[in-house]
Amino acid sequence: MEENDHTVMLRFFLAVTAVFLLPACAGPTVNLATSQPIKVDISMRLDVYQHNRDGIKKPGANTTAVAPVDPEASRRNRMADVQLFKNSRLVGESRDGLLSIQGDAPGDYGEYVRKTVAQENADRMALMKASAEKDKTPLSDLQQKQAELWRNRAFTGELIEVQEAEGSWKWIPKPE
Repeated sequence: MEENDHTVMLRFFLAVTAVFLLPACAGPTVNLATSQPIKVDISMRLDVYQHNRDGIKKPGANTTAVAPVDPEASRRNRMADVQLFKNSRLVGESRDGLLSIQGDAPGDYGEYVRKTVAQENADRMALMKASAEKDKTPLSDLQQKQAELWRNRAFTGELIEVQEAEGSWKWIPKPE
């Protein structure tokens, strides 16, 4: 046999094989739809307990009061808003490790900015006080270190308070 005969025989064999095997790949059609929606009957019980830290119920204690929120968790929750305020140059990082309002937003948004900055500063101060007590360092020293850290973390263009040569402070956009 010649080369062309082998090619013709191979093509014929492949065609016959395809005719018999391809229909075998298609299985029966399975309908997964239901005529009625599936109904599920769920019975659930939810118990909410609040415990104080030492596990002892204090007389006259309000059992419905919400436990104090972790300052770090609160800061994480408002991080996007604070960054938006910084990007808009409404706030900047001051020399004492706190945020300082540098621009005034009108109306309800301005009130929201002031409230958010006050909450952020309260949480920052609580964390700095706790760290100062733990490390037995003066709060003012810790505030200076935190201010430097925040200035270094600031993105290009964000407002930061920097010290001039003669000891005074000024607000500048962070350079590149």
